[in-house]
Amino acid sequence: MIWGPFARSFLWFGERLGALAYLFGIRRGVALDGLSRAFPEAPLAERRRLARAAYRQLGRSLVELFLVRRKSDQELEHLVRFDGWEKYQAALAKGRGVVCAIAHFGNFELLAREVPRRGVPLSVIVRTLDDRFGRWIERDRSERGAKALAARGSSQAALLALRGNEVLAIAVDQNMRPSRGVFVDFFGSKACTTPAAAVFALRSGAALLAAFPVRQSDGTHLVHVRGPFETKLTGRAAVLELTQALTRAVEDEARAHPDHWYWVHRRWKTRPPGGG
Repeated sequence: MIWGPFARSFLWFGERLGALAYLFGIRRGVALDGLSRAFPEAPLAERRRLARAAYRQLGRSLVELFLVRRKSDQELEHLVRFDGWEKYQAALAKGRGVVCAIAHFGNFELLAREVPRRGVPLSVIVRTLDDRFGRWIERDRSERGAKALAARGSSQAALLALRGNEVLAIAVDQNMRPSRGVFVDFFGSKACTTPAAAVFALRSGAALLAAFPVRQSDGTHLVHVRGPFETKLTGRAAVLELTQALTRAVEDEARAHPDHWYWVHRRWKTRPPGGG
């Protein structure tokens, strides 16, 4: 068992906190709206069950970030495993770096802690978090070896990292303003999505992968590495095709593990012209 009795009690507490957040209605309407878009055929009772499970999963994930600091390298090796690590190794062998699309899925923050521990140079494009807990997360990422790049104004630093054959991680599942995103299909509705992962891969020649950590019944995490994503198109058409492929990968994983995705995010907030 990866977690001892003391840790399991804290993980249980994290799940209860998540359940309370749902009970108190914290972004509950946003979560249920997203689930109704994703699973319109499911009864309301089922969508509520999925929402509660997602809140519990989120609470557990937050507690895990504190608990992993007490784990040895050997324990961490067992806690986070990769299905498809050879895809990363093959991509790295080309010498042009790797763009890795990530999502607010499962305990995605573990990736920024486990990948550098394996000796992989990692830069992550992130939005600045202003609250105290957010600042702690950013500091903890940095202490574990992940280099943070600002969401704006870091293009040269990102390309430099790829030229150095490093990994550049970019979240691809957040709502964007029209000036910074492109519209692709996500659960049957148009969602304004960052094209950054596709753009950086195309500009640098880096391989384009995606990673999704899935929680296992024994408390460990198995990271699904998907890709490489490729296109024969050029220009904007290539960006759209790759961005759609990455978004489809997020959708596939969220369909398979609906309690893992971050339903509390207003993913469809930006609407396309005409409101489609």
